[in-house]
Amino acid sequence: MTSETTFSGGRWRGSWIWTERTAHRPDTSRHRHTLDPDYYDRRVLLRRTFRLDAVPERAPYRITADSRYILTVNGIELGRGPIRHGYRQLHYDVGDAAGALRPGENVIAIRARFFGRRNAWWVPAPTTAELGGGSVVAEFQPGDEWILTDDSWRALESGAWTPSLPASVVSAQIAEVFDAGKLDPHWDRPGFDDSGWAPARILGDDHFGGAVTTQPPSEPYGALLPSPLPPPAVTVVSATSVATAPTRPEIGTPAPDGIDVGDRVGAALAASGLPTPDPATVPPPGTTATLPVTVESPAAVLVDYGKVVAGHVRLGFSATGPVVVAGAFGEVADPGQLATVATFRLTARAGENAFTREDPAGGRYLVLYLRGQGSVRFETVEVLERLRPRPEGAAFAASDPALTAIYATGLRTVDLNAQDAYLDCPSREQRAWTGDSVVHQSVDLVANPDWTLARWNPELLDQPRSDGLLPMIGVGDFGMPDQISIPDWSLHWIRAVHNLYRYTGGRELVARLMPSAERTLRWFLPFRDTDGLLTDVTGWVLIDWAPVPVAGRSASLNALWGRGLRDFAEMADWLGDAGRAAWARAEHARLVTAYDAFWDDGRGAYREQIRGGERSSVVTEHAAAAAVCGELVPAERLERVKAMLLDRDHTFSEATFLSGDEPERVRRDGEAWVVAAQPFYRYVVHDALAQLGAADRIAELCRDWSVLVESGPTAWREVWEGGSYAHGWCSTPSRDLVVYTVGISPGEPGYDVVRVAPALGDLAWAEATVPSPHGPIRVRAEAGGRIEVDSPVPVDVVSADGTVTRHDARQVRTSY
Repeated sequence: MTSETTFSGGRWRGSWIWTERTAHRPDTSRHRHTLDPDYYDRRVLLRRTFRLDAVPERAPYRITADSRYILTVNGIELGRGPIRHGYRQLHYDVGDAAGALRPGENVIAIRARFFGRRNAWWVPAPTTAELGGGSVVAEFQPGDEWILTDDSWRALESGAWTPSLPASVVSAQIAEVFDAGKLDPHWDRPGFDDSGWAPARILGDDHFGGAVTTQPPSEPYGALLPSPLPPPAVTVVSATSVATAPTRPEIGTPAPDGIDVGDRVGAALAASGLPTPDPATVPPPGTTATLPVTVESPAAVLVDYGKVVAGHVRLGFSATGPVVVAGAFGEVADPGQLATVATFRLTARAGENAFTREDPAGGRYLVLYLRGQGSVRFETVEVLERLRPRPEGAAFAASDPALTAIYATGLRTVDLNAQDAYLDCPSREQRAWTGDSVVHQSVDLVANPDWTLARWNPELLDQPRSDGLLPMIGVGDFGMPDQISIPDWSLHWIRAVHNLYRYTGGRELVARLMPSAERTLRWFLPFRDTDGLLTDVTGWVLIDWAPVPVAGRSASLNALWGRGLRDFAEMADWLGDAGRAAWARAEHARLVTAYDAFWDDGRGAYREQIRGGERSSVVTEHAAAAAVCGELVPAERLERVKAMLLDRDHTFSEATFLSGDEPERVRRDGEAWVVAAQPFYRYVVHDALAQLGAADRIAELCRDWSVLVESGPTAWREVWEGGSYAHGWCSTPSRDLVVYTVGISPGEPGYDVVRVAPALGDLAWAEATVPSPHGPIRVRAEAGGRIEVDSPVPVDVVSADGTVTRHDARQVRTSY
């Protein structure tokens, strides 16, 4: 018997349960319900005891909650979830509890949480009479009898946590304020007396036009869906150093809800005199802090993990008296910046304490402020990383060690941002941005044998608005209908669907996503002016964190739309949908003619903007690259466009969110400069250069990432000039060194044939192993033209002059 056969769908056996109080606000209408704005960030404890004569070989379970759960059996954590989900969706997790069971008394314990107010990774579902305001459902089979969520469970809304809200719109982390004295640490273990707790309340989905149901499927979630993701890979990261220093006894009076924790911690750090560490400095490999460390309060503690990490801060310590431990976990340990990072405030009990911050976060430094009486002896100051799996089996190396390191750093950056979705950064926001993730996905497809998240993320983001455009994030506050969107981010999502077509060959998956791709492309049609160009497109047209003017007619946006039309037509043909392919090609053909208006023959480049009938003087890499990828450039212009993209002496970079104003060089002499792409948009630039026959320059261009190594060597910063310290959208070299330098890509959808076209540039050699649906493919190329390929599928070797030679699936030794 397996979890899959035991839980075969249909109606659940378990019922929805919670405490007597949910987040619903009483309303005079039976069928109209709203949430109480004052009921937010609440935690509910649920327990169920049972006895076993013997431990079974298997004890399958499934569980979910609105909004979050942590499941333990006999005090052993088995899982937490669910993954982020759509407005009317909810996923459940399955597992096996047998390893945590024992003969005699056992206890299943669930710590559930209801956010109440939307945040960066969760939005409230519509409410019915009793659902949508906090709920849990679970089923366990630890033997012949089922244990189901019902009113035999005991329930308590815990007062150990003080409800908190995100620090700000952009800094989305929620402070955790926890009083250990208000929660018995053994509440989730056998022997705990829960007689003072109330029975759990069974919840129903009473709504207009339907019979009340207390078991899934039910409104507002519909049929519960199995999680499409495997369990996360869990890694414990230890500190490389722990520094302590006394500080002032009181740094002001803390607010009760934790909103000022970062300010207090920052003030304590400043008063302690501990030096601000340099994030560009990396400890020697194998360095670990000497623990335990005893600290007398009041004091500041500065913990360095030696690299950017992402996960749950975990502390283990003993306290000799009433001590409050306030913490701020972030990318830098600058006192002035700790107000915007992940924080917590823990009121410790005398004696042993164990604390794990519930929400994951990212950073390198943990700053603690101890106040109160007595001392604290820290045994552990860890971070528990819970990231998407990345098994061994993919690799890249080259004769230039710097490029090998750049590949590895990019892959690590994607790791940090690959959780239950591809995130923008694990620290500041944790939002699943619709456009950013095309880079994360591209890297996973060449560097991770587990493609689960690469397949799932485009589906997660497939939450179109009523007008057809995708929101700017997949799930969360910025994805709600009352928010504007980023139109070009939907076009990058179409490129992610195109990646699925090329790499996975999954017809059913791609076909499922094509309707949203079509609606996205059609969303732009009403903005097309009489000359055939998209004009005055509404929303936040971002393009890149670079000074790209977008008002009026934007060359970059028009070109990205052209690439989307081309990608859509190709996929429609592959799926046998000739009608939709013909529609997209007709729209594309009209754009090819219209796009000529951006061309300045004297400048030998496409101008970025036409506004009020006038062409601006601004030239960008963005427009040129997207025009090439969108097949909008006539053949006679290709060499001039390539020359402009390869001319690195006349480009400049300046991130708009750091500078704010139009760069002086654009105002002073736009004719002489080209606006350079920031790291995110370089994936389009590199695609264009490869299409122009300049793949041999990609390795050289990837060395531009050396400037990011200098400021943050363990993960990529957001833009060339700075920003956050772990942005996955900067990781395109980890794709391009494999795809363009070693030259490995699908020759046919699903890697039924592999295409190998090495373009080493100035490298003596480069080699890579990539995953495919048929098994790993290994290629080593040398500057003299020698190539070795181990492939489970036929190989098309492409020589420098474009000649293609087909080889059978086997070990290939030849020249290129």
